[in-house]
Amino acid sequence: MDNHDVAAPASDPTDQLWVVATAGRLAGQGLLERPAESTDPVAVAGQRLLIAAGLLETDPFGPSDRLRSLLPAGAPLTAVNWFVRELLAMLSRYAEGAAAGWAETDPELIRARGATSGEVFLSILEQCRAYLPGLPERLDRPGAAFLDVGTGAGGIVIAMCRAHEGLHAVGLDISAVAVTAARGQIAEAGLGSRAKIREQSVAAIEDVDAFDLLWVPQLFLPEPVLAQALPRLQRAARPGAGLLMPILTNSHTGVRGAATDLRNLMTGGGTLSAQAARTMLRTAGFSRVETVDLPAGTVIVAAQ
Repeated sequence: MDNHDVAAPASDPTDQLWVVATAGRLAGQGLLERPAESTDPVAVAGQRLLIAAGLLETDPFGPSDRLRSLLPAGAPLTAVNWFVRELLAMLSRYAEGAAAGWAETDPELIRARGATSGEVFLSILEQCRAYLPGLPERLDRPGAAFLDVGTGAGGIVIAMCRAHEGLHAVGLDISAVAVTAARGQIAEAGLGSRAKIREQSVAAIEDVDAFDLLWVPQLFLPEPVLAQALPRLQRAARPGAGLLMPILTNSHTGVRGAATDLRNLMTGGGTLSAQAARTMLRTAGFSRVETVDLPAGTVIVAAQ
């Protein structure tokens, strides 16, 4: 999925960082949709900065289309807060010399991402339904099962179990912090009998004919891991099962193109073309593979 610029171009890189941080701060305060009180000079100055950057409109007051485009379709505007905080934490790790890969360790941010991920996933699934005929009915059959790779706080697992009352789900993650958060969220949701979280790499999955739908976000999976995992996922898929794989693409050039490639690497999966993704899936044994371009980005849809 392509990443969007967080702010309008500014002459000074430091100004851009202030714009990014301000968007996160004001989102957390609920001040992207209403004017700040005159008694809060920091918020007033922050809104003036976002107006100048083209992220806030003044008549009527509220977020611009550019600001809304920061988030995937279906995500609430308040999610800008965790989006920005997560981005700034990633930039800090990058500046300190961290290796490529998603490495968030803040349980609050992991849970915040999980709180919106379920709604976003259901929106993507609905938009891809035409490419997976009969899927909703299949997920409502007794014994139906769903796999969520890189489950984070388990938001997608929870959303799927709520959407399909008899569905069982498995979430995989290699982050111990995320696994702990996901197990806690699933327990709170009362879904412990239907949803299981494994601290496991997808490259080590050994299930066979186990799942009716698989969610495999390439953005968190380095290409060697993905190449190793896909044949295993093909074996884990039941006959007629579907797989959704959102990918990080990059059609930009110049500074934006270079920055997008860097961010894609630090997210984990790196940049991958739709053609390369389709080839990997076909090589792994998936029979029907198609590219679907959505407002939220590019998704590769495959069928067993």
